[in-house]
Amino acid sequence: MIILNHPLIPAPTLTPIASKADIATTKADEVVWFDYDLELLRYCYDQQILAAARINKASEAVYANALGAKFVTMELDLAKEVQKIAEHYLFDTKVIAMLDERLLEKAIEMGIDGVYLTNRAMEGLSFTSTS
Repeated sequence: MIILNHPLIPAPTLTPIASKADIATTKADEVVWFDYDLELLRYCYDQQILAAARINKASEAVYANALGAKFVTMELDLAKEVQKIAEHYLFDTKVIAMLDERLLEKAIEMGIDGVYLTNRAMEGLSFTSTS
């Protein structure tokens, strides 16, 4: 299981952005993370930029996978549905449930690819433009 946003577990850094312009301020080893945006996903795909999309429905996960997103992040209930789709279609994209660490056991039981711990260092997390 992938565990993101835990201070003691090494993992890729997800850096929230809101636009193409924000990508210029990120480091090469960071994964840019944004609310689902098909055009921004295509831009990242074309530029070979590691990307993660925060999604609200299963079809967005399918598109994000087709455009090479490293991760799709979502609430636990949706993650259960998307994980089944990801396994059926053999996604390269990893399904990440955003949850409080106290719900980790539920994600394990559901077989979710990974979690983003929302109760760990969430202050300052913003998908709004910095420019």
